[in-house]
This record gives sequence, C-alpha cells and structure tokens, in this order.
Amino acid sequence: MTTKNILKKIKQKMLGKKYSEKTITTYSFYIKKYLDFLKTKKLTDGTKSVEKFLNLQKEKNISNQTYNLILNALNFFYTNVHTIVDKLEIKYRKKTKQRLQTLTNQQIKKILDNTKNTKHYLIFALSYGAGLRLNEITKLRAKDLDFKNNVIKICNKQNRQVRTTVLPESIKNKLEEYVFDKRVSSLVFINSYEKKMSERSLQQAFTLARMRAKINKKSSFQSLRHSFATHLLESGLSTKSLQQVLGHKNIRSTQIYQKNINTNIVNIKSPL
Repeated sequence: MTTKNILKKIKQKMLGKKYSEKTITTYSFYIKKYLDFLKTKKLTDGTKSVEKFLNLQKEKNISNQTYNLILNALNFFYTNVHTIVDKLEIKYRKKTKQRLQTLTNQQIKKILDNTKNTKHYLIFALSYGAGLRLNEITKLRAKDLDFKNNVIKICNKQNRQVRTTVLPESIKNKLEEYVFDKRVSSLVFINSYEKKMSERSLQQAFTLARMRAKINKKSSFQSLRHSFATHLLESGLSTKSLQQVLGHKNIRSTQIYQKNINTNIVNIKSPL
C-alpha cells in the first residue's frame, strides 16, 4: 500500500472515530514522517523501527508532550490501520509541567494598537476578550453573534450550541459594522479567496503583530485565550464559572489557570 493510500485510510478511520481536524492533521503529519523514515532507512516496520524513529526525534530536543503525541499517532497507526501489533510496547515520557504562556493586559493592548488590519484586530480582540479558541474563530458565523444580549454562541460541527461566552463591549460597534453586510449563515472571517481562514495564517499574523508591538515575551496566539482565563480568575471569577465560559468538560483543565494567578497583596482586604 502506498503512503498516499495509507494516509487516506488513516483519515477515514479517524473521521469514523470522530477525531478533530487538528488531531487528524497532526497524526497524519507524524505518520507520514515515520513512513518516509522507514523508506529512507530501508527498515521493516515494527516496534524496533518505531524506537529508532523516536530516538531520532529526541535528538531534535522535542518536548515530552511532543514525544507522547508522536507515540500516540504511531500507536493509532499500528492498532487501527496496519494491525501487526496490539499496542507498541514503548513507555510514554512523563509530561513536563509548564506554566501557560500569558500576556499582561497592557501587552495585549499594545498588540491591538499595533494591528491596523481590521480583520486581524477583531480576531485577536475576540480571542482575548471572549476566550475563543483558534478553531472557534475560523468557524464563527454571523448568526452566532448576539449583539442584543452581548453574547457569542459557540456551536459544534452539527451546528448545535455547546456554550456561550461574553461579547466584548469595547469591540461591539466595530464588529457589528464588520458583519453588517454578511448573510447570517456566512463565516465572520474569511481569507482573500473567500474561504475559511487557516489556523496557521492566524498564528503567523499574531507573531507579526507581537513583533510590531516589540513584545519579546515568549507567547503564541493561544496566549490570548490563556490570558483571558487568567485575568478573569484574578478579577474574582470562580473556577466553576470559568469552566463554563471556556467550555471545559473537566474542571481540572480549568484549574491549571490557578497556577498563573498573580495575587497582589495591595488588593487584598482584611475580613476584620
């Protein structure tokens, strides 16, 4: 079976198991790299070849999370597509505990002030002001914006509402003007070809905006959502309420943000 056919079969299997587009893309990327590795090194597939491939990736100083992600992809390949083993007998690496990358309110304001492109400005403002994920922004439709109640409806692939989040008052007028002539079913943000924007293009746009604002702190597009969550907790919002706003199924995913909170002793009042 050719690499192309293998990747096609992987996609079909993953779609059948309702994996997200992002996971399908990531798994396919690493499985293709592995198959190319086998071909280049003229190796037969199996546990020993996987170990050699993983060792090669470790030499590139990948994180433990990335190592485990690659192993997950290859486990899927061998247990669902090329079923020569029940499961690869390779141990996962212990996850390194990393503090989530966040930016201060002032830094984000500086990024927005240096973003002259209206589309990118609104995208960054919605990620920070409403806590939207990258894929939620690319799939956002005009009908999901409730300007009357200042809320944004987040829908799944079946177009069913899964949660609501706040629509920032500060960008309400600008956003309303931006979608004024769009049909209710239209995507809010599209590329120059009038198609859905790619997540990669938004990540690149954010990096350029951060550079223009001369902010050297290590951060990515996802830092906007992380900052949204952290700043809400710092303002006094409960973890349970934040869980609902972020759309986390497990409260533990939300509790991670508690480690990012900076408590200013000046703002604490004695109960006496």
